[in-house]
Parts: sequence; C-alpha cells; structure tokens
Amino acid sequence: MSKIVIMGAAVLAFSGPAAAQTQQWSSPVTTERWSEAPTPPPPAPPANPTRPAPARPAPDRPNPTPPAPSTGAPYTPQVDADWMAHPRPVTSRAPLPAAMVGRWELWVPGGVWYSQDGAQVLRHHTAGAALNSLTIRPGGAYVWAGRQGRLTEIQPWFAQPGERYFEVRMDSQNRYMARYDAANDRINLFFWGVGGHAARGDRR
Repeated sequence: MSKIVIMGAAVLAFSGPAAAQTQQWSSPVTTERWSEAPTPPPPAPPANPTRPAPARPAPDRPNPTPPAPSTGAPYTPQVDADWMAHPRPVTSRAPLPAAMVGRWELWVPGGVWYSQDGAQVLRHHTAGAALNSLTIRPGGAYVWAGRQGRLTEIQPWFAQPGERYFEVRMDSQNRYMARYDAANDRINLFFWGVGGHAARGDRR
C-alpha cells in the first residue's frame, strides 16, 4: 500500500505499510549575511572629452587664495636633551615667594606594583621614607640635612605657566627642582632633568 503525506509545500510518497514508516524532520538553518548595496561604477567619460578653459579672475577682484594645506595629527616636539640636563637660568631677579620661607619636612612617597607567580597575582608595597628637613630663610638661603646653600631660580623644560622653580642641592651628587604648591601650602621636589615627582615637603 502506498501512502502520500503532504507537509507544507513538499509532497512525500512512502511505500509499504503506514506503521513501518518513521521520519524525523528538522527545520533548515539559513544564515544570511547582509551588507550595503554595492556602489554603482562611475559613468564612463565621453568619447571626445573637451577640456574647459581655465577660469580667469575678475579684474576688480584679487586672485583667489589657495586652500590651506591639510594638517595631520598634532605634533609633539622633541625635548632638547641639553635643556633637560641644564635647566635654563631665570635672568629676572624676582623676590623669593614669602610662602616658601620656613621649615619643611620632606617625604619620599611609597610605591605599589604587582607581579604574577603562577596563578597568583602578588601586590608589593614599598613604604615611604623621610628625606630630612629643609629650612628656607628669607633671601633664598637654605639648610638641608646639615648642608647650606642658596636657591637659584631656573626654568625646566616642563615648566608650567605662572609657576616658579628653584634648584636645591642636598649634596654635590643629588640636586632637585623645587616648586611651591600654593593650593596645598606644600613644596614639591622633582628629579633633576626628567622632572618626575621625587618628594613632598610639609610645613613644620
């Protein structure tokens, strides 16, 4: 006996008894990829192109100004190595800021860094350290760790507008650039040349 089964738009014929037929159906999987319609090609140029005559500026108007050249990404100039090693001296002899006068306890901040040991991530912490006291007197004379000197105003390569920087030496091998932070009533020391933060000074 033949049996005809109609499912959707498909017609399937099976031969034999109806009870002996076993069919497993699944919906087809369709993957479609959508994209914008392709851009039509530009029209072909005419067979005999004619070059238009160059336009002449009107006699009562000046010649047209050419467009400005396009600029790329912002350019960061390279820092002068000599300026880093030798900050420029400030020629104008302005009085020392009165707020810098006093005794300052200098402190090197601690540091935190991470490392990995297998599946563990380790956190390391280095405690800060005292950098002795710096006493600044009117006129720029100072005493730092028992050594005397005089502040010299300089202009490092990273100087910010309106800020003043001074050379201060702990000894012949260690010198820093000091800046007074008026917002926090604090003195900040920067490493010579590179300009990274070295220490902070709190008033005592």
